[in-house]
Amino acid sequence: MTSETYTFGNNRGYEATRLSLRENGSINTDKITIVRHPGISEEHYKQALDDINHTFQVLVDPQTGKQFEVASANTRANPGNGVDIEISTYTSSISGNTANAIEFAENSALHPDRQRVYVASSGNGRTSYWDEKEQSYIRRTGRFTQENGQALPTIAALNRVLQLNGFVVTRISTNSAGGAYATALMRELPEGQVTHAYLKSRPNISDHPLGLIWGLSILVSDVLDDSRFKKASKDPWKEKITQSSIQTIREQMPNIYAPGSISQPETLKGTRTHNLGKMWTDMIAFSRGNSAKGHPAAVDTFYALTKQSAALVTYHFPFKDRIYNKLPEDARDFLNAVCRLSGMTINSQIEVLLMPGGHRDHTSYPSLRWSVEMYAFQR
Repeated sequence: MTSETYTFGNNRGYEATRLSLRENGSINTDKITIVRHPGISEEHYKQALDDINHTFQVLVDPQTGKQFEVASANTRANPGNGVDIEISTYTSSISGNTANAIEFAENSALHPDRQRVYVASSGNGRTSYWDEKEQSYIRRTGRFTQENGQALPTIAALNRVLQLNGFVVTRISTNSAGGAYATALMRELPEGQVTHAYLKSRPNISDHPLGLIWGLSILVSDVLDDSRFKKASKDPWKEKITQSSIQTIREQMPNIYAPGSISQPETLKGTRTHNLGKMWTDMIAFSRGNSAKGHPAAVDTFYALTKQSAALVTYHFPFKDRIYNKLPEDARDFLNAVCRLSGMTINSQIEVLLMPGGHRDHTSYPSLRWSVEMYAFQR
């Protein structure tokens, strides 16, 4: 298909339809071409893997006892440059999936001059899940900020852990569910600290009344798309990475994957990524969206921007992503809702990039994601 050939790393540039909010409440639409990033250094990639192996740890919030699985890369970079944060999506963790370590190392190698921290999201790997009250709330609302605008307590605990361990997060890069968590974290971080955010496939934009069925269809389609994308991929770097077996990578990271390693001690309470209760809560929560559910993504975004008033936020919505019902209509509705909530005080702060592609195209075509992230961070 032409769209696959153009989108998935086989051309020099990536065309996108850009929607930008204007100060008067209008949405400007134009076409842009995002320059393809030439790729990452194998030396930087291998160094990032080594950094992850030596920094993987479980951090505990002293106030609540909530624990968070984290790892850092580019540890030799000047912390004064700020820290990039990558929050995993709803079934992902480094301890539970070696591919997450590989992907995090790849993304870290894109910015070797900046430290980058990975956080396994709620209920994944060694990260604590939402409390029962939080679970009920997000199932009902699809939001990760409370009615008073504050982030959920688990997000507040993550913020404390980051600050206590010296992570000054200034830029954010996430996929899928990680974008919802990151938006709430922006609300909790110190005022004005975040400069840029790149959120790919952010959920809660569209409403899906049959939430559980929709969630299951996402999981099934991800498997099918992975197989299709791998066959079509002509991304040289991904082909180079996949030649190294998962087992080889695991052997290179004994602090995480060796028997009895820090990721698996019996003294730490683990979580099950595919626990049915967790999966049900996640699927129902992320099916909530649009005006049908009070624009949860827009409300969370509004509260985030009240704390990060200068942050430049870039959304990447693939046209074939099953997270959305209809693009560009859903994207426009989202931007209009943010504008109404903010009283039209946002001027080109938020951009939405509409591009061909699917939910997990970045796993087989990392150059696509790298290129869009570089665009987002250089705005």
